[in-house]
Order: sequence, then C-alpha cells, then structure tokens
Amino acid sequence: MRAFTPFAKDIKRRPAVLVIYEPKEWNVNPGRRPFAALLASVAAFVAGHADAQTLSVTQEADKEKTIRVVSQGKFETTFTLRKGFGASWFDLAHDPEKKRDLAPVLDENGLYWVKMARTPPDPKITDTGSWYANPAQRIELLERGPVRAKVRLTGQHMRYGRTDERAAMKELAFELTHTVYPTGAVYTSYVLDAAEEIPLHHFVTIIKSNGAWGPAGKGEGKGEAHCVTEGGDDAPRGIKAPASFVLQWSNGPTFFADMLLVYYTGRYGTSYWNEGFQDKDYRAGMNIMSRFQEKRLPKGKTAIPFLFRISDDMNSAATAASYANDYRSPDKLEVSKGTVDTADEGDLDRDGYNESEGCYVLRAGADGVAFTIHGKQTPRMKPAFKIKGWPGDSVPAVTINARRCEPNKDYVASVKGGVALVLLWADVRDDTVVQLSGT
Repeated sequence: MRAFTPFAKDIKRRPAVLVIYEPKEWNVNPGRRPFAALLASVAAFVAGHADAQTLSVTQEADKEKTIRVVSQGKFETTFTLRKGFGASWFDLAHDPEKKRDLAPVLDENGLYWVKMARTPPDPKITDTGSWYANPAQRIELLERGPVRAKVRLTGQHMRYGRTDERAAMKELAFELTHTVYPTGAVYTSYVLDAAEEIPLHHFVTIIKSNGAWGPAGKGEGKGEAHCVTEGGDDAPRGIKAPASFVLQWSNGPTFFADMLLVYYTGRYGTSYWNEGFQDKDYRAGMNIMSRFQEKRLPKGKTAIPFLFRISDDMNSAATAASYANDYRSPDKLEVSKGTVDTADEGDLDRDGYNESEGCYVLRAGADGVAFTIHGKQTPRMKPAFKIKGWPGDSVPAVTINARRCEPNKDYVASVKGGVALVLLWADVRDDTVVQLSGT
C-alpha cells in the first residue's frame, strides 16, 4: 500500500492502477401479542413509506475509471480516481434532468474533504500545509447489486490534493471503503495506514458541497443551504462546542438535498463552518483531533467509520439526530432463529452491527432468521441486514409482525455466495418481530 503509484498525467512511467475484483452480483413465529398492539406496530413500520428503490452500478472505461451508482428516482453519484467519493451527486427526486450537480466544482476532492498535517519538527515553521485523502492511486469495485454497492479507494495522502509524486506523504496511506445503499446512506471505513508514529498538527474533515446553494452562490438557489449541529441554529461553534454530527440542509425552492456527516464514536468541534470558496464550494466540517491521544497517530492501521447520508428528509437538527442516533447507538437484536455474528470484518466493537457497512450481521438457521429489532426508544431508520450461510439463492419471504411484506416495495433483497442482503424500506419505530425465510 505504501508503494506510491501516481495518478498524475504528467508522470507517465507508472500509470494509475485500476483493480476490479469480480464484483459480487447480488442476485418466525412472531409470538403472542395483543391484537391492537400488533396492528399499531405494523402501522408504525409501514406508515408513509414509498416503494423501495434498487441500485444500478456501472464501471466506465474512461481515464478516471469512473464508477457510477444510480438509485432510480432518488440520486446518481460517481466515484473517480481524482475526486474520490461524491465526484458528482445529482438529486434525481427534485432534479431529474441533472441540471444541478451538488458536488464541489473544483477537482481537488469530492463531497468528503480531509485536511490534515503532521506537526513540523521546527516550532518556528508555521506554514504546515494540508494533505488530502485524494487523489487515489487505485479504485476497486468490490460489490454491486440492487441492495448496495461497495467501492474502495486507496493511495497516499497528497499535499493540497495535488497529483505529482512529490506531493505524497509517503509515511501515511489511506484506504476509503464506501458502502452505498439506495436510501442515500453511504457508510465508510476510513483507514489511516501509518508507516511510523505521526505527530499531528491538525485533522479536519468537511462536507464540501457545491457553492451554488451557499452564501456566495450565483443565480437561483443562492443562500438556500443552512449548516447545523444537534444543538440547532443557535448552538455555539468551534472546539469548545463539540457535536456528534454536522448537517447541510435546504428545503427549496431550488435545492432540496440534505447532507449529514456523523462519526460512529466521539464528539468534535466544528470547523470551516458555513463558509465556502467563492461560488465553487460550501463547507461544514468537524475537527477530529480529539480522536488521537496526545495528538499522535500511532504506527499501523487506524480505522475511522462514519456515515455520510444525502436525502431530502433532514431539514432540522432534530430530524438529522434520528439518523445520527440510530447509527451511533445500534440495536442489540433479540434473535430467536439463527445467531448474531460479532466477527464480521468492519464490526470494530464486535457487537453484531457492522458500522463500516451500515448493517446488522447474522448467521442463518436451517431456513432463515427471526429476531426482534427494537425501535421504540431509538427508531431504526431503514435498517439493513447481512445474513451469512443463507439457505437458498433468494429471499422468498419477509414478514414484519406476521405481516407478509412485498418485495421491491417493503424491502429489497439479494443473495450471492451464501450471503443474503436485506434492506427494509421503512423506519422501525416500535419493537418489531422480523422473519426472513430462505425456503
């Protein structure tokens, strides 16, 4: 990973490397409950949800090795070597003709912007510069199917996102693995691979969207976007006011998208708040230095999982908090058939919820799994499940509190290589019995 293979077009002796794995083509008894309570919990599950969406994923043969992910009628986004995640993002629900790209204009990065630097050895040096987690030197399409897509970008952190080999921080590589669902939720494992212990000067991560909807935008949509944390519009900002998430939101009349960045653990001060560069980008960030003890990144690999969600239903701190709380405090499933799998790669705290992929992980019993998911205290927002050892090549039956669900309306499912993926297309707001059958 630390051997540097530049992306730069001006260094032609070692071209960028594209690696394409053969991607994974993803082809109970509810117990006794009072009837009124059963009806109420079913209603809590099904109320107000539209038909489920599925993903379409393609790999293009251009120099950027572009990976295009489309949730029909909801969004279209791309991954590229140069900009990484969110090289483009279109809100198909409100902009079906794709006239307004929500990604930043300049090519130095996509929607997720990292600015970090090591502490210089000489304290007299004040211009530390910044290194970005892009461009990537390698892009891999790991998985694609109707339920989710998985893309990995790897390389060295690059000074100001430049493309020449001299800009590389050779002692610090990155690996960004993004799992995309048709809901607009993108779960990411950001792995820092340090060849040595690195004293850190700063480490800021930023939502960097298009400047058109920011205060310096031009034309229609200028000033429609707002930045908030869970404290709301009037909450204090900066290092002394740590927050669990940052949100950019707009409710029209031109832009309707909302962008949420939330880390699985920790609370961080805001940075680059409600600002932008001319009309090129719009920013809301978090300074995550407190993750690192004594401001030092240890030698070896350090994984930082986070959720980056883009949709049109988070027009306040309160609504965004529902998604942040769900991610940061996953449920403990009560399993009656099958078992919870706590050893899945990406489940860093071994609790049965893979925070790097945004899904609960189970192992199937003889004919599937059955469990209770608890949504009464903390609503579970369109939860996803990965079931290993699946008995069959499809998921023919899904029931919610004994109600038979309709595929591609109430849920999306697929199976590949003995692993089933199921995404429920509704929020779970009560303690709910789910049964997934494989025969």
